[in-house]
Amino acid sequence: MRLEVQFFFEEHQYKLSMTPDPAKPVTLRRSCQTCIKGKRRCDQLWPKCSRCLGKGRNCEYDNAPLTATSDSRRSLIKKAPHNRRQVALSHQIRTPLRLEIAKEYDQSAIRFLVHGLREYPRAFVISQKTDFIHPETYSSGLPAVIQDAHVLCGLYGHRAPQGNMSDILYFLRMRSDEIYHHFSRSSSFNDLLGCSQALILVQCILALDQDLPSQYSEDTSSMLEKVAKRLWEQAPVQLPSTLTQRQAWLLAESVRRTIIVSLMLRSAYSLNTRNYSVRTPFVDALPFDVRTSLWDDDSNQALADQDSGLSGSMISLHEYSDAVETGSVHNINKFGALILAACKGKEVSGIQYPPQQPYLAT
Repeated sequence: MRLEVQFFFEEHQYKLSMTPDPAKPVTLRRSCQTCIKGKRRCDQLWPKCSRCLGKGRNCEYDNAPLTATSDSRRSLIKKAPHNRRQVALSHQIRTPLRLEIAKEYDQSAIRFLVHGLREYPRAFVISQKTDFIHPETYSSGLPAVIQDAHVLCGLYGHRAPQGNMSDILYFLRMRSDEIYHHFSRSSSFNDLLGCSQALILVQCILALDQDLPSQYSEDTSSMLEKVAKRLWEQAPVQLPSTLTQRQAWLLAESVRRTIIVSLMLRSAYSLNTRNYSVRTPFVDALPFDVRTSLWDDDSNQALADQDSGLSGSMISLHEYSDAVETGSVHNINKFGALILAACKGKEVSGIQYPPQQPYLAT
């Protein structure tokens, strides 16, 4: 499924009902004072616009921006004009990127999602495995690009608590650029997958770590979206016949999970810095295997048993997140919990499970 969604909001201006202060002229401007003086376009984010936040400047508004609170943003959506001519003449405020939907989540769900993604580099250092990287996916061992990411994650994880971050930060950024350049020129799908997974590991540190200076970057957001979309578009339709049943399943599952985690990281990055999620519609159509326990079960027999006892294991990610939200899925593992937080903005602990019907013997 390929969807393109573009939302246009009308910016309303209201007259002040209070008597103006003679010492300060009345203005209806919503832009901050710094952007007005610099004759720059202001995105009107609260409490600081992106330009002031990026340059470390004070950001002051004469009037509170319409993007300041959740209520104000919802009111804009409700008041969006239906007449095409009105839309064309209206002003736009913080128009979302192409192929995205802005969604606001509870802070507890944001913290859970960010923490879970930040744990991936640490988990990979310990076991060389995460919810989206499985060592058995690569028959000849982990690709060099992932091994390099393993070393960098180890250096970062073992840094001194009060040590200088400049060196490790420099190497992480430099390596991220190199991996993305390699990703853009990958000639084989295995190479493409390896670069994608290594890039996600590094970006889990650069984009989310609380100890590193971070501000929202459209380049980072675009990069993570491109990783997911290219994997989606170039995934092989038919796998080699030389692969065993488990090897074939692990490769396909690794691709699916890498796409999902790339988009979850993009969403968490936006949530952590802009307080709303960057939601890419095509992620809802991604195929998802509900047999999540097979990822950590190393036996070939487990896959064979579940293949014979469970039909229709592949559903869309949208269907899976809906099922988890409504309490239809029990025994949710960590990966499922992260999907729930990313797709629905909820924690598993807050899910209300429907009462089970008692079994009646006949």
